[in-house]
Amino acid sequence: MTKYDEFQLDLLVPWDLPIDEQLSETDTVKLSQALSQILKALKQVDASSALVIIEDELYKLGSTDVFPAKISSSKTALKSWEIEDFDSHFGVNHVQSQKPAFCIVKSLMLAVYRMFVLLNEQNNHFDSTQVKRQKQGYISFILLLSRVYHLQNIEQIP
Repeated sequence: MTKYDEFQLDLLVPWDLPIDEQLSETDTVKLSQALSQILKALKQVDASSALVIIEDELYKLGSTDVFPAKISSSKTALKSWEIEDFDSHFGVNHVQSQKPAFCIVKSLMLAVYRMFVLLNEQNNHFDSTQVKRQKQGYISFILLLSRVYHLQNIEQIP
């Protein structure tokens, strides 16, 4: 068991989700590398190999400075306490960050990491078609992020 086995997923509040954002050159390189490594991990047949890739990239990415978001209104019929109850039940933290791109990518890495931990521990209990669909969902999200952040060098998986 590693330090990433149990985690709270940090999700940006919806109003901080970017539609189109230009990053600094340094951030562009760092995020391109991180997303490419996630794609590499998703290609792995062996879950333990994927875990090593993700762990290494999480270490390289480092900590992301986030702070809890105060949600007084969600523009839905939900009350604040209902949102907090949902977040608590599903292990989610709604956060804000000065570097939202890094928060999103780190959360993606942790979600992929957790998926591979489950596959590694219980690999004979998952339908291979569903696993492929899960991976394709992550790939689609990575490609979406690459468009939002104008990342050109993201390796694609056939």
